Amino acid sequence: MSDDQRAIQDFEWALAKGFWRRVLTWVRGSSNKLLPFDEVRARLEVRGQHYLGMRQVPIDQIVGSAGRYLDFDRAFLPLQGRTRDRWISIDKAHYQDVILPPVELFKVGEVYFVKDGNHRVSVARERGQAFIDAYVIEVDVPVPVTPDTSLDELALQQERYNFFKETHLDELRPQASFETNVNGQYQRLLEHISVHRWYLGEQRRAAVDLPEAAASWYDLVYLPVVEMIRSQNLLRSFPGYTETDLYLWVVTYQGYLRDAYQDGAGLEPMADQATDHALKDAAGKHVREEFPLGAVGKLVSMLKRSAWVSQALLQQEQADFFRRTQLNELYPEERFEATIPGQYERLLEHIRVHRWYLGEQRRQEVPLQEAVQSWYKNLYRPLVEIVRSQGVLQDFPGRTETDLYLWIMSHRWFLQNSYGSDVSVEQAAEQFMDEHAPRRRKKRRPD
Repeated sequence: MSDDQRAIQDFEWALAKGFWRRVLTWVRGSSNKLLPFDEVRARLEVRGQHYLGMRQVPIDQIVGSAGRYLDFDRAFLPLQGRTRDRWISIDKAHYQDVILPPVELFKVGEVYFVKDGNHRVSVARERGQAFIDAYVIEVDVPVPVTPDTSLDELALQQERYNFFKETHLDELRPQASFETNVNGQYQRLLEHISVHRWYLGEQRRAAVDLPEAAASWYDLVYLPVVEMIRSQNLLRSFPGYTETDLYLWVVTYQGYLRDAYQDGAGLEPMADQATDHALKDAAGKHVREEFPLGAVGKLVSMLKRSAWVSQALLQQEQADFFRRTQLNELYPEERFEATIPGQYERLLEHIRVHRWYLGEQRRQEVPLQEAVQSWYKNLYRPLVEIVRSQGVLQDFPGRTETDLYLWIMSHRWFLQNSYGSDVSVEQAAEQFMDEHAPRRRKKRRPD
């Protein structure tokens, strides 16, 4: 058999192996693709690069390519017929003992990407060659990269690195791990810390740097949730998830959980129930689909016994509410305090509706801050003055003017939808107190 014939046969065999490897990985649900260098580089923080010179590189550590990653699989077997001529000519050169020039590689962590010489790498690997001569340029990145690393894992490692770079929690709280296997989780943690930082600044009336806020958030918000998870051995009920995942899950589904652990904790007007039904049903459905029902019940049971959870959620929600509306700066004499998680989102919804209403009246877009001030002056403040003038809070110990505003406004909505006529704020407040205030109910009783 001639060298040409042997090289052709080698290519056909390599192409067939590439096909069957692709079928096998599809059946197993695994990945068999080369990593694209440009995408890897885009996902990592590149600190620079430097030339290492010529080296003998282990071929099994070459896992990607700068330009031909669709032409070969992870084992550098050919996947496309268009590689045939080039592949055969290089294989034939091996049969004829022709010395080929070194390939050019990028080194990232412990792995390599082909800059030039994809066919040479493919032929060398198919011939059982363990090493290949290469000119190497090392790209400096802050995270480890190994032959088993996937694109998603790279992004996750970079997110983790960025999280610790900004918060210094790996130094301030070295015992904390913050493990997760889901992209985007570290960014969500940073958002929680940012809200907590804002809240601390408002309390102290002074700027708080991010690492200090991160340490405070860890101690006061994150760790209590994690300790609860550990004490109940919850991870066993949520296989594949981490403590960090469950912490974020609690916050994500706080509306659904609120209904579970707040049941019977306070007044729930019919209008509040109607307003929340869609959100509750959607969240509950997602929870039931995503997690075992028994595990969810266990978590809800713990939350019922954890009063601090409500307080932590309220602090986060209030800080986010003020950050969006700046009402604490516009009207510092007002407290805007709610006692039930979820109330601040309702306030925001009232402002959004009022903004839309103003826009319809004026036939133009109304800036958010203008709508906020108009809502306060025309809706919130007048109702709060009614609550104060009639001493309504005496009948609702532990509740606030903000709670009463939301309940009365929801009651007004209920009355208007029930009777089909406009109901003033004063009428809604009067009717609400007649129904729910103990002193008013006593007065209505016959002698």
